[in-house]
Amino acid sequence: MSKRDEQRETTRRRIVDTAVELLVSAGVAATTSSAVQRKAGLSRGALLHHFPTHETLLAATVRRLVEINEEMAKRAAFSKAQTDDAAAAAIRTLRQVVESPYFAAELSLWAAASTDPVLREVLRHEEAASRRDLYRVVDEVFGAELAARPRYPAAASLTVVFLRGLALSRTLASESRADRLTEEWAGVVRAMLEDESTDPPAGGSEETRG
Repeated sequence: MSKRDEQRETTRRRIVDTAVELLVSAGVAATTSSAVQRKAGLSRGALLHHFPTHETLLAATVRRLVEINEEMAKRAAFSKAQTDDAAAAAIRTLRQVVESPYFAAELSLWAAASTDPVLREVLRHEEAASRRDLYRVVDEVFGAELAARPRYPAAASLTVVFLRGLALSRTLASESRADRLTEEWAGVVRAMLEDESTDPPAGGSEETRG
């Protein structure tokens, strides 16, 4: 890579990291192209050279948030406590990730997308592109032994939905209630994974993971 290309990539990363920082600290409404430009200390032309529209900047921001959350999940998986209840340990580990400010920022974009069709399309594209990586990380957290169980695909898909919902409700739910729900869900997943039926419940196929 030439020096010019390195400088271009450094500037691009600076813009994206600034957008992520703004989104986490100030929210969706404050993360405008102009605000990112000012905070990054760049000219309007420099920003538009890398991201000609707000949609392209949002797409890169979502992609970076997904990467950060995946990196956090990998670190959590590496440091996961080894216990006899592997399913509960996996769910607690993944919960640590969804309670991070970066995951909260990703969820704030989802909420905003309900009334913003352009943002909705950006999120659909980026989330679909990252889905395989998401579940690869989830599989690593649960471990090969659990991932080989007949009903694991459904358990993993439903766990992702459960944890996203738990994260969205954290502003209203107490820590003790979140802990109780997490343990109750771990019991449900444990029962699913202990079921040796070769017919997984509806919604557990690779195609419906979301």
